[in-house]
Amino acid sequence: MIKKILFTLLVFFNVSFVFAQFDNISIIGQFSNWSVDVPLVTSDGVTYTLASHNFGATGGAKFRKDNDWATNWGAATFPTGTGVQGGSDIPVPAGTYDVVFNKDTGNYVFTEVESVFDNIGFIGGFNTWTESVAMITFDGIQYTKDDFYFSENDVKFRKDNAWAVSWGGNTFPAGEAVLNGNNIPLTSGFYNVAFNYSGLNYTFIQVPVSIIGDGAQGWETDIALPTSDGGVTFSLENIQLVDGFVKFRTNASWGTNWGSNAFPSGTATQNGDNIPTLAGTYNITFNRLTGEYNFANLGVADFQSAKAKVYPNPSNNVWNFSVNNEVIENVQLIDITGKIILNQNNTSEVMTLDGTSLSNGIYFAKIKTNSGLQTVKLVRN
Repeated sequence: MIKKILFTLLVFFNVSFVFAQFDNISIIGQFSNWSVDVPLVTSDGVTYTLASHNFGATGGAKFRKDNDWATNWGAATFPTGTGVQGGSDIPVPAGTYDVVFNKDTGNYVFTEVESVFDNIGFIGGFNTWTESVAMITFDGIQYTKDDFYFSENDVKFRKDNAWAVSWGGNTFPAGEAVLNGNNIPLTSGFYNVAFNYSGLNYTFIQVPVSIIGDGAQGWETDIALPTSDGGVTFSLENIQLVDGFVKFRTNASWGTNWGSNAFPSGTATQNGDNIPTLAGTYNITFNRLTGEYNFANLGVADFQSAKAKVYPNPSNNVWNFSVNNEVIENVQLIDITGKIILNQNNTSEVMTLDGTSLSNGIYFAKIKTNSGLQTVKLVRN
């Protein structure tokens, strides 16, 4: 009898535990530089809430499941709306909000509330000492502002956008904050800023810029680009690339990234296309203010001597490929976002690719022969 009771209780607790497992829903956006998910809480697995959260930067935000983009909700309206799968970024103004999200319907509500934390910001030569830039905090102790451009020297921290309580310091890029102290001797550039309200110390870390993509070392591995002028221009010498795509980004995060469909040089734009690359060794330069970049070719792989030919190009319907009498084994057709839209095997020296079902625009063909891979640009009229 006792064993039966214990068994029944065990089953009950196991079932209760199973039913208590709800989906992990979070919110991510410009307020966290698209790099940190903030979890929402739920008691029923349907309605999720977030109380008194400080959105310290105006910009887009989205709800998502399991901290992953496979399932995400967005819409173009604020403070209320109905999020749809893969929808637009929700335009959230800077402020403190209670957030409610219904996972089943996609409905959401942002209700502005008075912040439970003190308002800490910074002011300086970059804005002629006119108004503090608010910083983000999740605990009222550590305040941050990522990827901020200081166009002029000197800065101070202050409370409530007023001079009644302010902090300065004598050292840069890190130091002890001094109440009503001297201007912190910041030098212009891009920085991740942190201020500890409890310990009264600060740091200014130069914003890293990297290159990422399957044209370099994969979409999971950032390669840092050195800078010598405060994080405006970046360069990287003697890097080996392969046929593929890359993008530039900051803080190893997609919050700020640049791309373009031009290679080996061009002007990248925020959230632009993946940059197509060809195999070879390059010196890379990038200016994050203008978006201008250049991949200076120091030498390509041997197989590039077997130059691929494509005709007609531009084309209204089909493209024909040949590579110096070599057998073409495979051709992948890739759109400007990097998505493979056609993968066709072949066993002859000439190959025809039918593009009649494609939209007009720019595509890339990755051609595989016994000598290696080559990528050519295609235009569909």
